[in-house]
Amino acid sequence: MSFRLSPGTMDSMAGVFAPPKKYRMGSGGGSAKGPKTGGTILGMAVASMFPKPAKSSGGSRPSAQAKHAFGGGSQTRMNNRAVMTADRTSRRAPEAVVRITGRQHGGGHVLANFSYISRLGHGDESELGLETSEGEVLRDGREMQLLAKEWHGWEMDGDARRKGATSISMILSMPTGTDPDRLKDAALDFAKEEFANRSWVASLHVDREHPHVHLTIARRDHDGRRFHPNRDDLFRYRQRFAEKLRDRGIEANATPARARGIDPKHEPIAAVKMREKGQVPEIDKSRIARAERLRAEGREDPVIAMLASRQATVRATYTRSIAELSTSPSAVDQHVARSLERFVATMPEPEPNSVRALREAAERGVEPRVEPAPKLSVGLDVSPTSEAPKSISTVERMRALHAELTARNERRSLTPTPASDQDKPQPSKVALRVQELLKSDQSRKDEGVESKPPEDPNERIRALLDEVVEPTPAMDLDQANAVLRRAEERNRERLDRDRAKDRDGPSR
Repeated sequence: MSFRLSPGTMDSMAGVFAPPKKYRMGSGGGSAKGPKTGGTILGMAVASMFPKPAKSSGGSRPSAQAKHAFGGGSQTRMNNRAVMTADRTSRRAPEAVVRITGRQHGGGHVLANFSYISRLGHGDESELGLETSEGEVLRDGREMQLLAKEWHGWEMDGDARRKGATSISMILSMPTGTDPDRLKDAALDFAKEEFANRSWVASLHVDREHPHVHLTIARRDHDGRRFHPNRDDLFRYRQRFAEKLRDRGIEANATPARARGIDPKHEPIAAVKMREKGQVPEIDKSRIARAERLRAEGREDPVIAMLASRQATVRATYTRSIAELSTSPSAVDQHVARSLERFVATMPEPEPNSVRALREAAERGVEPRVEPAPKLSVGLDVSPTSEAPKSISTVERMRALHAELTARNERRSLTPTPASDQDKPQPSKVALRVQELLKSDQSRKDEGVESKPPEDPNERIRALLDEVVEPTPAMDLDQANAVLRRAEERNRERLDRDRAKDRDGPSR
């Protein structure tokens, strides 16, 4: 019998080498549908009539997380994939990258994407052909325009209102030194298998340090279903792309950053391009400012504790795998155990993105600029003319207003009320004069006498009102709570809409 890792070790390795599996109540962005009660009860009744199969003596079945990380099939095949993944990780094999770069809305936007990835208009020497899902190569702008129009018409077909993006663009890349031709073959083979029921175009770029393939896919397939790739899909794409590369002799791995003992960068492509031009993106400025503020306050970055805990879990998983692989009679498994042991010994210390940005800025000679955190004034000046930092949201302002109202209400409850009307504050002489002017003007209108207004009555009355000093009327705390609650609900609805982009298509 061949050597197998224990089920507990397989589950631990699956937690390291794959992102957590997301289970959703509904699919396609819609709400969950209730079970069909009648069919469920009938199925249970029919199943109870047959004897249950006896459990096999081969051990427990692999978990869903293990299948998600190492694919399906027999336990022996899953075990071999897990060992090979650990071996590639310990040797620090190059990581395959599959990334969504954007979404195109409308035929014009799709055509602009085609023009960019084909270098259309950059000269005959720089222009590139677009490989299509039908096996054709597009080089003429007119053909690209017709294809973009066809995609847009298919996206809008049968539906009067717009459902979202017309196409989704991705990038498939490998580090510097990878053979571009074999990379292109692997990317095209990946697209043919993974998107067999969709229209797509692809183009290879080698003008940068690392070769990469731009892949643009029509959001709607030939059956009318819309494309909603999530984190689990992207992980599967990376695995398939790395497998296609290995089939062509290119060593490639597909593991999350935590499996390599580093903190994910979470950097947009725009920031990477700005660094290539020698510019400092805003994300670096904010990280540097955060690190400087924490250092000035004498506090440790709380992300360090989180990263240390995550790396401790990864180290414990590797240590457990090393112990089991060392007992294997196979020399290959023992070699993987020794390689994995050296990898754990040389694993870098956890470093937050803010600390890394500060270190890289010092290496580039960039002077960090500390921007103080915005402070919210707790006053009640919420007039349109009052200036407030743009970074402060409406909910934060309402919370500050609620806190101020609560404090004022408590102070008012502790203050003794006046015993008589004489103790109440009286309006000033200016307020009385304004009232007299208003009454006089009203009486003239009733008598039909045209009173000659002053040169600027609005400004005069506003100047008089500005001089009036009257007690602030008491504000209802329940009303303030209701306003705060409505503001939080509107903010929550806005965040939910932002998180569910393009997930309004029909159920699959």
